[in-house]
Amino acid sequence: MNWLAGWRQCTNATDRWMAFVTALGILVPCLWTLRGQSDGMVVIRDALSHEIVWPLRRDTVMEVAGRLGPVRVEVRDHRVRLLEYQSPRLVGTMIGWIARPGQLTACIPCGVVIQIKGQGKDDPSSTPDHYDGIIR
Repeated sequence: MNWLAGWRQCTNATDRWMAFVTALGILVPCLWTLRGQSDGMVVIRDALSHEIVWPLRRDTVMEVAGRLGPVRVEVRDHRVRLLEYQSPRLVGTMIGWIARPGQLTACIPCGVVIQIKGQGKDDPSSTPDHYDGIIR
C-alpha cells in the first residue's frame, strides 16, 4: 500500500479539506514574510539641520548645504555615496558606497550625515534613536 492509498483510507473528505486549509494557513504567512522587501530610504541631514528622505530605488545626484560649501550626494543602483566637495581630508568620500540598512557615512567638517534606513520593524536602523557610533 502506498502512502496516498493509506491517506485516503484513514481520512474522509472533510479531514482532507481541513488539512488543506491548515496547510494554506501556515504557508501563506510564511510566503508573505519571504516576499521581496520594499526598498530602503536614504536619510540625508545637512549642515542647516534639514532632513531629506529619498528612496534608494530612484537614482539621482543632489546638492545639500554643507558648512564648507555645497556637498554632492549620488544615489545609484540602490546605493548612495558622497561625491567631491571642499573638505580637508575627504573622509566621507573615502568610505565609498553604502547600501545596507543601518550603514552611515558622514563628512564631519561639512556637517553632512547620510544614513540608509530599512523598512522592517526588526531592523535597528528603523528606530529613530539608533546610533552606530558617536565621535567627538
